[in-house]
Amino acid sequence: MQIIKLNNIDSTNDYLLQRASQEPTWEGVVTADYQSAGKGMGDNRWESEAGENLLFSILLHPNWLPVNSQYLLSMAEAISIKEVLSNYTTDITIKWPNDIYWKDKKISGTRIDANISGGNICDIVIGTGINVNQRQFYSDAPNPISLWQITHSEHDTEEILHKIIHVFDNYCQMLMQGDTATVINTYHESLYRKDGVHTYKDKDGQFEAVIKEVLPNGTLRLLRKDGNIKEYMFKEIEFILP
Repeated sequence: MQIIKLNNIDSTNDYLLQRASQEPTWEGVVTADYQSAGKGMGDNRWESEAGENLLFSILLHPNWLPVNSQYLLSMAEAISIKEVLSNYTTDITIKWPNDIYWKDKKISGTRIDANISGGNICDIVIGTGINVNQRQFYSDAPNPISLWQITHSEHDTEEILHKIIHVFDNYCQMLMQGDTATVINTYHESLYRKDGVHTYKDKDGQFEAVIKEVLPNGTLRLLRKDGNIKEYMFKEIEFILP
């Protein structure tokens, strides 16, 4: 994939969405030292000191992937980040839907934007921030952590990016060839709280449950202690953290 490096931009996702409208067949990656309007999922903002972390977005045109299975690309990207960061430290997991955790702290987040037309995915932009070398966080985010805070060493963000792109490309090739099972199984094996009973909160209050599975459309299925299986989409369920 072609990589475009920028010093300062409002949002790498917005940059690629605009590029997709101007160059409908171009695919690639854009990375920036700083984003003035970096976005997390929903209305969340992403805190990052200039030059300290890895901020990048990937633009694809996956017209080979059914719309109701587009979350498979999120799975592929999440397990790619998990695998690469696991080369630097232990206890890296994927917190549904697409955060990367070290123990109970968040080291990476991803936002996905897609353009859909006629039942097909025209463009999909996967934007990710990874806390690499930042030593202190100042926002009101509840549980951020960086790779430096874990390892007490500086790390090459460009090297991490190239490793992630390489692994992600391999998983995309699997999906294109119809091997969705490997991606899904690897994602489930990498999940935060994949084992045991844990506490969650939905519109009706707190409850305890076990993660049953995550469907290709991104639906989280929880098996509650009363034996009922409940399904949730993003923002419909909260993980109660320690």
